[in-house]
Formats: sequence, structure tokens, C-alpha cells
Amino acid sequence: MAEGERIAFGILVPVLVVLSGIFAGLTLGYMSLDETQLHVLSTTGTEVQRARARKIIPIRKDGHLLLTTLLIANMITNETLPIIFDPLISNPIGSVAASIVLIVIFAELIPQSTCSRYGLVIGAYMAFPTRIVILVLWPVAFPVSRILHWVLGPHHGIVYRRAELKELVAIHAASGGRGGDLKGDTVMIVGGALDLQEKVVRQAMTPIDSVFMLPFTATLDYPTLEKVVRSGHSRIPIYQEFDRKKIIGTLLVKSCVLLDPEDAIPVSSMVINALPTVPGDEPLLNVLNAFQEGRSHMAIVSARP
Repeated sequence: MAEGERIAFGILVPVLVVLSGIFAGLTLGYMSLDETQLHVLSTTGTEVQRARARKIIPIRKDGHLLLTTLLIANMITNETLPIIFDPLISNPIGSVAASIVLIVIFAELIPQSTCSRYGLVIGAYMAFPTRIVILVLWPVAFPVSRILHWVLGPHHGIVYRRAELKELVAIHAASGGRGGDLKGDTVMIVGGALDLQEKVVRQAMTPIDSVFMLPFTATLDYPTLEKVVRSGHSRIPIYQEFDRKKIIGTLLVKSCVLLDPEDAIPVSSMVINALPTVPGDEPLLNVLNAFQEGRSHMAIVSARP
């Protein structure tokens, strides 16, 4: 081999190793960035994270094409490296062994461990060069990616189920020392909101025996008003005498603020607001929506539909 060829081949070896490392690292880095995660970062991340995520989303959108392109490019560089090594070492076994060592250490281990940790940063920086590689290998990569699309289906981001979301929130709360900023109360509220979709009214109601109520024949004197204040409720259910299950409506506590206890005004002379009745198997979310619309803040749960 001429001296000029030896120098050229000597330059090609590190170039191929670097290219192989780039393609291997980008393959792991890009594919570890889920589309859902990227869209979340593009809207809720820091200014730098939003900019980086928006650079990656267009090329990550077609995951099959991106994966096929990077794998083909990596395969080409890895297969070319022993061919270049052979004239330099003049030993087929030695050229293959040297190629394996260089590929494993400098083109696989180091790049992949780096890109898996800094995937967003490196992915955004390499977004434009990756577009060029996709364009160059398009005639080969595109047909293969369409086959993958047909066999495996479209490449979408992860969409979590309700139970998975609830567990994900709990995991973030447990990871407070590693960047998680969710408190216990927040986790409880989010978990309860997620459970609303599956719960029915019967599971959230207060049993009638545990409800503070007043009979229709009661008078608003000192003892009664003291009980009302101690109950801490803004609405008191009113029932017919001797039968707590026959609820007439609710008395607004704020309407009693200006009353004189010495007058002992009867409950029957106060404004009693009617209460809606809902079946016990009514979805809790439907009742909550009705409450938010201002129709009522309390309802009677019926055993019959």
C-alpha cells in the first residue's frame, strides 16, 4: 500500500469510529425520548427545554423512519471499518479484532451511555445533521420504515391509563429527594380526582345516621344554634318529625346569622331549600358536575333508581 493510501485509511478509521458512535448514541438517545414526554417538555419545560424539545419533535414524530435511518447508517459504518482496517494491519483476524474493540468501547459503550443521560441536549444539537442523514438514506430507509409501520403499527408516544397515572404521581411524590416536588396532599387530591371516573355516589356518601340534621318542628334557640355552629356545616338537612329518612330540604346556616336565639324562631318559618335525589349507582363525576353548575351543593342518595 502506498504511503498516501495508508495516511488516508488511517484518517478514515477514527472518522468511521466517531460516525458509528454518533449513530449508535443517537439511536438510543432519540428512541428513549418518548413523544409524549417531548410534547410535555415543549409546553411546560424551561425555556431551554422547550426549544430543545421543539427541535426534536419533527424528526421523532416518524419513529420508524428515524430508527431505520440510524440503524442503516450505523451498520454501514460498522461494516466499512474492518475493510479499512485490513490494509493497515494486513491481518484479517487482527483487523476484525481491532474493529470490535474500537466499536464496543468508542462507538457503543461511551456514546450510548452519554446519549442516554443527555438525550435531550445531544438530540437537539444533532437534529439538523440527522435530517441530512434521513434525506441521504431516504430511498432505502423509507420503504423499510413503511414495512415496520404496516407490521407494528404507528409509532406513538406513551398514553397512560388512569391507574398508571395515579401510580406515576405517587412515584413522583416518593422521589422528593431526586427532584420530585409533589407533596402528600397534592398526591391525595390528584388520586381522588382520577378515581372519580370509576366511583359511584354510594361509595362517597355520608350515611344518614352520621348526618347532623334538625327536625322540621325544632326551634332555633340557644341550644339548637349552638349545635348548628359546632357541626361546622353550611347547610343543615331538615326532616319530618320522628323520621330522619323523610328529608324535606336544607336550611342555610347563613340565614340564621341575624337571628336572636331568645326569639326561638321555629325551623318551619325559615326558608327550606329542596334537595335533588340521585340513585346510589350514579357516577360520582356526574353529580360533581351538577354541583359545579350551581344546581345544588347537597343531594339525597336513594337506594332505588
